[in-house]
Amino acid sequence: MSDKLVQFHLPASFIGSRARLTPGELQYGYRNDWLSAEDVVRIATEYVVPETDSLKAVEALSLLLSDELDRVPELVEQLTADVESVWTYLAVAWVYEHPADFDDNPIQAVEMLYADFGCPAEMEPFVPFMPPPPGGKPGPEGLDERLRSYLTESWDRFKTARIQD
Repeated sequence: MSDKLVQFHLPASFIGSRARLTPGELQYGYRNDWLSAEDVVRIATEYVVPETDSLKAVEALSLLLSDELDRVPELVEQLTADVESVWTYLAVAWVYEHPADFDDNPIQAVEMLYADFGCPAEMEPFVPFMPPPPGGKPGPEGLDERLRSYLTESWDRFKTARIQD
């Protein structure tokens, strides 16, 4: 049995319309039961991109001058990809777009995802029990605005930018 509060499979078509995955993200999705074996194969053939961030970090490390060694810790951190962020985004997008799958209570599902993903800072602006960010509109309308903004920014980050790379 899973330790997750909320768990569901995400179809390859849904993922492909919202993101391009790196090999590490694909592995994470399968190991954490977000994907079926069939969807892993489809994503691998249609929606996987190289892990360019890691390659850029390796290149930057190899070009450092002796007076730039203070950048080593920052660049070494970039060698390990953050594979959970894309799955946080995809799970939240699924909940937002399929509220009927969650007894028409997507807010509760978002709260459970927040716990399941270890309370990521990127979700705080639209988790109901968290305070709104400074200057942020309170209440359900503010939560919805921040959630839609997160989904748009994540789409740009995980699909648009990766297609252009």
